[in-house]
Amino acid sequence: MEKLKRFASACLCLFLTLTVSAQVFPEPGEHTTLRADLQTLAKRLLRNKQGSIIAIEPATGKVLCMVSKDKVDDGINRAISMTYSPGSTFKTAQTLTLWSLHALSMTKSYPCHKGFYYNKVHIGCHPHHSPLTLIPAIGQSCNSYFCKAFQEFVDDRTLYPVKSTAIDDWARFMRSLGLGHPLGIDLPEEAAGCIPDAAMLDKLHGAWNGTTIMWVGMGQGEVRTTPLQLCNLAAIIANRGWYYIPHVSNHPDSTYLVKHHALAHADAYPIVIKGMRNAVLSGTCKSINTLMYKICGKTGTAENKGHDHSIFMGFAPMDYPKVAVAVYVENGGFGADLAAPLASLIIEQAINHKLSAKSEYRARGWEKTTVKITKVEQVVNFDDL
Repeated sequence: MEKLKRFASACLCLFLTLTVSAQVFPEPGEHTTLRADLQTLAKRLLRNKQGSIIAIEPATGKVLCMVSKDKVDDGINRAISMTYSPGSTFKTAQTLTLWSLHALSMTKSYPCHKGFYYNKVHIGCHPHHSPLTLIPAIGQSCNSYFCKAFQEFVDDRTLYPVKSTAIDDWARFMRSLGLGHPLGIDLPEEAAGCIPDAAMLDKLHGAWNGTTIMWVGMGQGEVRTTPLQLCNLAAIIANRGWYYIPHVSNHPDSTYLVKHHALAHADAYPIVIKGMRNAVLSGTCKSINTLMYKICGKTGTAENKGHDHSIFMGFAPMDYPKVAVAVYVENGGFGADLAAPLASLIIEQAINHKLSAKSEYRARGWEKTTVKITKVEQVVNFDDL
């Protein structure tokens, strides 16, 4: 029986490889984990847009939804084969890592006056109360907080006598969160993304310090992730520190039945979850709050040479998570304006197996919304460095 299962799994992987290579993406069926109702809804929501929607069951690693939509007809599965700046969704991973490396505290705050200023450097931020401590900084997505905290981490010689050791430790924790390398999903052409280490920064910049790479603190700069990695990050947070490799086969081999534990400390997860819950209750994505269940989310807006990209990642319910979701809409603008409301509909469908009349009305509105594709920045192939 075990040999038969392995043979069936191998046949499915071959089938998926051939179909995806032929620019046909996986669809629901008896051999896949994909839910037809979620696939249908995600396709509706991405109509007249370019991007992807992914949903994972945190407890199993099953991919419940994976829809990629392109308007340029390039045939790329944007959920797993495109890498982008994660924007402020990366602040969740940043918190997990810097807290675990003893570079953050619950009480320390940083001022923000519509952005971060250092000499002639200015990084903008939307208006909010100032100064903020850690949890509201996550909820309000404060760029000043995370840029300054990352800058201080890199340049703190009492914490790390050598800056290269600091950034290498940081990168090691980030990669344990499933970032900067292929996760190993049972589909071809998965991109690695990028988490820079000291060797890479030396090649890219020569001399560097916390100030010259501070953009990494808010998920810009050299950091690149796939939408799948962001969804898996949400699943890790939902699970409080572990994940199964995401898979679309209903009969996965043993590779997909092994728990992977992140290096972040156990006490870091409740902090991030409180911050993500704060974002939904009173922060950047408060418009998606509902009484039906507790959503934990994080918006992101990735800078781009064209219009910015709209991003959301999160999970629900908070205490007994059933679904983790990531939405990435190219040129969609602020994460709160587009990606977050789309994700909330996917969450509702995933948990309730239907949309309320009010939510169905909203879904029809988003289905008719068109996002004009202006320009998507070309991504550097860091593997060549």
